Amino acid sequence: MTKPARRALSPVGTILRGRSDRSPMSEEERQAVIDDLFVDEDARGPYLWRFYVLLVLSTLIAALGLVADSVAVIIGAMLLAPLMTPILAVAASLVIADLKALVTSAAILVTGIVLAVGTAAGATWLGLGNLTVASALPAEIVGRTEPSLLDLGVAVAAGVAAGYVLTHRRVLSSLPGVAIAVALVPPLATVGITLELGDADAAGGALLLFTTNLVAILLSAITMMRWAGFAPPDVSKRATQVGIVVTLALLAAIAVPLTVHTRDVALEQNFSQLVGETVAELDPSSAIDQISADIAPNNRATVDLVLTTTSASPLPAWRLAEALATETGRIVDVNLRVDVERLDAATAG
Repeated sequence: MTKPARRALSPVGTILRGRSDRSPMSEEERQAVIDDLFVDEDARGPYLWRFYVLLVLSTLIAALGLVADSVAVIIGAMLLAPLMTPILAVAASLVIADLKALVTSAAILVTGIVLAVGTAAGATWLGLGNLTVASALPAEIVGRTEPSLLDLGVAVAAGVAAGYVLTHRRVLSSLPGVAIAVALVPPLATVGITLELGDADAAGGALLLFTTNLVAILLSAITMMRWAGFAPPDVSKRATQVGIVVTLALLAAIAVPLTVHTRDVALEQNFSQLVGETVAELDPSSAIDQISADIAPNNRATVDLVLTTTSASPLPAWRLAEALATETGRIVDVNLRVDVERLDAATAG
């Protein structure tokens, strides 16, 4: 009796089939990863000292870069920050079902988070806050208080990359690139800065960004390590599945505010574009210097606008408000400042 033809697998199915047929990592390979992530009790003191010193320094550098609005300085802080190690250690301990390692790694991670926030808040209190105010935060700080679904996608990809790099020793040199791709210390520094400045909403946004990165990295790294055969043969799949289910639940909870915020940002960007087009139509002689648009859930919108014009009769706020209300169907509040630019020329002799 002839056997039925084997059904062809899709490309993804082929990859998964090939991966599931592969034997787990060798004990030597697994031990090398464990040595990178977990610290023996005898060496824990020196390790923690180095970890906390590097964390404080990287947080200070990140805080200075955020206040100075310097991308290069912030990238330097990302390279120096050691937070990726305890995060991956938590993921690895879940994969190999090592409760003791999980508790130790989680404790190091939590104390590191608290230390980073406290360091940034302390630096702001000591004088760094004099360089900025909550009403005029630098763009690099503001950008970390408004997380979106794009940040979630970056974090998931970074977690996959971290898990792959960790379980493939030949590409271990790429791990610093993963640290740059996903921000860990800069959002924590932003939390400390904005808390000290009294901006709780901005601090909450930055904390949401960090939590998004943390949970997405954990989920992706756990999945990738399991797929790479990092779990020993005697470890039940259920142990890893518990970690995956928990992180998936956390990720789903985080995705809700991220989705809402992403939608709000898109609405405000579209509204800002409409404001610019309306101003150009009503007063072609005006140029927008500054614009801030906010759409409230009660069908109300607020526009703060600074215009420069050469016209002797600047655009009045009521006219702009009426035009925007007619176009959007919302109640629109317009706060308008117009700077009249005088042009003069003369020839003598």
